[in-house]
Amino acid sequence: MTEPIIRKLRKEDLQKGFLTTLDSLRQTSNIETKKAEEIFEKINSSPDYTIAVAELEGKIVGTTTLLIEQKFIHNGGLVGHIEDVVIDKNHQGQKIGEKIMKFLLEIANNRGCYKTILDCTTDVKPFYEKLGFKQVANELRFDHI
Repeated sequence: MTEPIIRKLRKEDLQKGFLTTLDSLRQTSNIETKKAEEIFEKINSSPDYTIAVAELEGKIVGTTTLLIEQKFIHNGGLVGHIEDVVIDKNHQGQKIGEKIMKFLLEIANNRGCYKTILDCTTDVKPFYEKLGFKQVANELRFDHI
């Protein structure tokens, strides 16, 4: 099997499977190209926002997002937030998710984050625990829509 290339999202990835991969979380591939490019430009302009992708044979087959938040506590410390972890169903079980997560955890560490957190469902908790995450609290959510 060819090894995936783990790297930061590029604009051309929007049409190379990135949006289709996100469909596993919520319908995304139907977004208009111009709108997708506007979102990319806004996200890409922020040093505190990193979207990593896994490219395999010219196609995006996985993605994960890291947001870095500045705090007042911990003397202005930084916290990494992992969001939108998704691997194309045809490529799950090949350690691609683990590789993307390690890529983003290294970025968070290099930026000086004192912790990186994420929310997940019970069924995928063992995946994150294998990477070193520990359950600390409970997630509560308020939906605005």
